[in-house]
Formats: sequence, C-alpha cells, structure tokens
Amino acid sequence: MRKLLVLLIAVPLLVFGCKKEEVAGIAEVPADTAASAPAPRGEQAAGFVTGVEKRAPATPAIPRKLIRTVSLQLEVRDTEETARKVEALVTRLGGYVESSSGERRNEVLYYQMAVRVPVQRLDEALTAIRSMASRVNREQRSIEDVTSQYIDLDARMRTLKATEAELQALLAESRQRGRKVEDIMAVYRELTEIRSQIEQIQAQLNSFDRLASFSTIRLELVPTEGAKPVAETGWRPGNTLRSSFRMLVAFLRWLVDFLIFAAIVLLPIGLLIAAVALVVRRVLRGRKSPMEGPSGPPPPGAAPGGPSPG
Repeated sequence: MRKLLVLLIAVPLLVFGCKKEEVAGIAEVPADTAASAPAPRGEQAAGFVTGVEKRAPATPAIPRKLIRTVSLQLEVRDTEETARKVEALVTRLGGYVESSSGERRNEVLYYQMAVRVPVQRLDEALTAIRSMASRVNREQRSIEDVTSQYIDLDARMRTLKATEAELQALLAESRQRGRKVEDIMAVYRELTEIRSQIEQIQAQLNSFDRLASFSTIRLELVPTEGAKPVAETGWRPGNTLRSSFRMLVAFLRWLVDFLIFAAIVLLPIGLLIAAVALVVRRVLRGRKSPMEGPSGPPPPGAAPGGPSPG
C-alpha cells in the first residue's frame, strides 16, 4: 500500500519536471541563437515585425583579394636563351610577359622581366624558373591584401547603382509629366555624374580582380662568371685608325682656317702697323737734323782740334 502511494506521487512529479525542462529548452534556444548569430551585412535599421526580425537580403560573399609578387635575381649561363625559355613557360602556363628589357654590358646582355601567371600556377612557375638558373642570388615575396578596399568600392558602387536607378525613374517621370527643361537637364547631369563614378569604380574593381587572379614575378637575369668574357672587348684597330685620321683632318682644317684668317685679318693689320711705325720714325729723324751743327773736313795743315799755325 505504501509503495502504491509513492508511485502515485512520483509519476506526476516526473511528468511535470520533463515538460518544464522541454518548455525551458524551447524558450532558450532562440535566445542563444539570436545572441550568437552575427547581424548580416546590409541589415536595415527597422527590422522587427510581430516579434520576427526583418532582414535585408544578404550580399554575396566576396573572397579575399590578395596581390602576390615575387622578385628573383638569377645567375644563368645564357641570359638571352633563358629569357626566351621564361617567355615560353609563362605562355604555356596561361600567363603573359608584362615587360622585358635588356642592357648590354661588356658584350653580355642583362635582362629584367616582369611576367604574370595565374595564381594557382605560381609555385609551378617558380620551380621551373629556378631550375633554369645556376644560382639564385635573391628571392623576395610580398602579399598585399586589398580585400577591404575591394569591399568599400563594391559597397559604393551598389549605392551608386541604386541612386542611378532612382534618378532614371525620376527622369522618366519628369519627361512623362512634361516638367521644365531645366529640371530635366538637372536630373540628367546628376545621372551622368553618377554613371561616371560607377564606371571609375568598376574599372578599379576589375583591376583588383586581375591583380588578384594573376601573380607577378619580377626577374633579373645576370650572367655567370663563366659567361662573362675573359678580357674586356671593344678594342678594334680599325676604329683607332679612323679616329686618328679624323684627328688629322681636324688639325689640317684648323691649320687652313688659321692661314686664311691670318691672310685676311692679321696680314693687313701687320702692314698697317709697320707703315705707321715707319712714318713715326721718319718724323722723329726730321726733327733731330736742324739741332746738329755744320760739319765739314778740317783745312789742310790744321791740327785736329787746335788753331792753325801762324
């Protein structure tokens, strides 16, 4: 009898406790979910209708935009042949050569190249390029994350496109209602400005997409010591002979020019100076002649310098 009484009391308590836990669990799950779930991007300020949260449609997820750049300095036996191999490799991997330049030093070409390969083929390209070199002197990698800039530009473009749609609707309405030309032109100018901004932002987004989808490899190809000439080349006797003849011709030209100048300019001036000097000299001699006494031969028998004998 006592056992029956205990069972009659315990069964209702167990049933009531289970229902209470089930109700509490149902009430707590949405609260935890609402507290832990992050608010979606683009959520509107007004968002609750009859206890149910009203959310704007989520924008598509944007993957990370990473711009990868690798710089390499390689020593190779033949820089020209290696440059051709690199170009063929990049083309085979689906990339392209962005720039290439060569400079000749001591009869050997030094190359600088910038190639772009798909980001998923970067490691394959680097492995193949390293295998072409006798030694890797320098290798540097850099990664630039432009995801935040991309997201900002994308948000601005979405806003501008929404504004453009509203302006287009306003322009159509203004034309239908026959508004003033000034009002229609004001809306049209604003629409043109919005379209220009959209195109600029779209160009920047396309540039980021290209940079993120292709990795850049900057190469500097230098020759090995074995590829460099033993002695500096460049001495050619023919060049020396031609330069000597050029110097001789230049000297003869200068000498002839000087003789012509002397005959036309210096000779007349010299003759004029000589004539003036001769005239001055004769004038000076004419002035000195009257001042000198008459001089003649002494009489016969007179001693020179004394009176004659009486």
